[in-house]
Amino acid sequence: MEGRDLRKFQNDSITDAFSKLVSGRPGYKTVLEKKIVYPKCCKCGRGGDPEQKFCPQCGGKMVVPITNCPKCNCPIEMGQKFCTECGETLPQVQ
Repeated sequence: MEGRDLRKFQNDSITDAFSKLVSGRPGYKTVLEKKIVYPKCCKCGRGGDPEQKFCPQCGGKMVVPITNCPKCNCPIEMGQKFCTECGETLPQVQ
């Protein structure tokens, strides 16, 4: 199961309730980790390192796949063609 960014659901009451649940006391600050998205080659689809600009296998440009809809910022899954929240057509990495 992939991690999901739940920060958009945060507010003070939820944060306090979660803090109390995790630590036993309100006000405890949890660390939210952001998933690292590695670039992929736009030609062959090979994954790469964050500092690579071009694919060592085929020479194609390395691009970072989007993780949120550019229109509504709703989290999206890899391979989706449309946003399930607003219907925006999502760019695809070939």
